[in-house]
Amino acid sequence: MYNYKWVLYMEQYYGLILTFITGLFFLIGGLISIKIKQKEKVYAFSIALAFVVIINLLIGDLIPEISELVENYELKYQIILVIIGVGAGIFLLKILDSFIPDHHHEHYDFEKNKKEHISHQHHIGTLTLISLVLHNFLEGFAIAGMAFNDIAAGIMICISVALHNIPLGTTIFSSIDMKKNKSSILILALSSFIGGLIFFLIGSISPLVIAVVSLITMGMLIYISLLELLPELWQNKGKKECLWGIIIGLVIVIISIIL
Repeated sequence: MYNYKWVLYMEQYYGLILTFITGLFFLIGGLISIKIKQKEKVYAFSIALAFVVIINLLIGDLIPEISELVENYELKYQIILVIIGVGAGIFLLKILDSFIPDHHHEHYDFEKNKKEHISHQHHIGTLTLISLVLHNFLEGFAIAGMAFNDIAAGIMICISVALHNIPLGTTIFSSIDMKKNKSSILILALSSFIGGLIFFLIGSISPLVIAVVSLITMGMLIYISLLELLPELWQNKGKKECLWGIIIGLVIVIISIIL
């Protein structure tokens, strides 16, 4: 009887546990980037990998989710909501962008450009981290909610999200100064858990609020993918690490879709 009651008690927390596990996969991706000494190759690989994964997040996750959240509104209101939400996300990240200095550079091999190049990497990593914290917060809320109703479905979503988090963790860890960003990394790793905890405490949030936050996140990810990652991808297009990043990114996307 004791064991049965314990199982019933734990079932209420499975979703919360899953959100915590999901965040740990950022750290796994980070450890991979730390262990590899050839940082420039890791960076070229991870940029290509992150570009593919983020595009998939936009097309495969956010757009369908937002469409479902706003389907009850008239088309004109849907369009207005999308323009305002996405525009706000792009504008917000552009404002944050201005507070992260020294992020423009040219890809030369001269010694004088190395510091500037590293600063640019830190810039991309910081912007990506900020956007993913917001995105993971919503994902954690969704995972906890799904697991509360169907633990098997919650586990499958957790695995799918974890597959995305590994390459994104590799990108962020290879792009930022870890010693100066320990608290930011901790927030990133716990952002899904925080979203799950809020679901556990309050049970639900208005679909409109979720839609607005999702649209803001979408705007941020569009900004990062098109204005930050894509130029880097183009600059590194001749490197084999970049090609492998795209290939492995596509494999991860296919596996997550199958799951």
